[in-house]
Amino acid sequence: MDSLPSARMTANLNSMIKGQQSIEQAERAIVGYDVAHHVIDPDGALGLDPLQASTLDAALEALLAAEPEGWFLALPVPGSLAPLRGPVPFNLAALEQGEAVVASAAGLGLVPIRVGQAVQWRTFTAERPLAPSSPYEAERALNEVVLDAAATLSRLEIAGGARPTPAAEVLLAPGYNKRQRVTAQRAARLLAACDAALLDDGASISSFEADRRARELRRVRAKAGDALGSAVSWLH
Repeated sequence: MDSLPSARMTANLNSMIKGQQSIEQAERAIVGYDVAHHVIDPDGALGLDPLQASTLDAALEALLAAEPEGWFLALPVPGSLAPLRGPVPFNLAALEQGEAVVASAAGLGLVPIRVGQAVQWRTFTAERPLAPSSPYEAERALNEVVLDAAATLSRLEIAGGARPTPAAEVLLAPGYNKRQRVTAQRAARLLAACDAALLDDGASISSFEADRRARELRRVRAKAGDALGSAVSWLH
């Protein structure tokens, strides 16, 4: 899986809101190993120049001014868009990329589009999102579904599938506690593992087994996404 620029953006925006780091520090963390990030605001949702790309530091300053409460990470999949509540253009863009950042109250959203080794952020107007579950609740739900899925797949006696490529590290910004950091890393590893396993049928000998295996993997993937989103979205 990719390094999830939306996770970096969400975590560093929240860290700046809490006064844990400067715009310059956050900008370096968000860009990470990418060549560059820039922001386009074609509809003027953020008040940037709609006719040209803006620098990341200028956008971060505007984002901080627009949303003083907090930002949520969204990892939508077909059938589960939470915490997103629209409008349709924002939801569709987020679903296409598999990730987005949404303001908790300011009516703004951001979707990253990878362009080679760079990232182009596209702003959107957004409905006020649903609040993610607490990190503790999401972690508990993930533990339960992993145990349940493991038991089901063991009974089916089928292979796990392709070996996943190493998951990109999700390095949370200053201010997040150790438990959130551990949960974020575990959830990212599970997302990568499920994505790799879903590429084939795990040597299933029947369509029933293949369907059941895929269903269990999607359940785990959904809860891993919820856990990662909750870990990144809440910073107290």
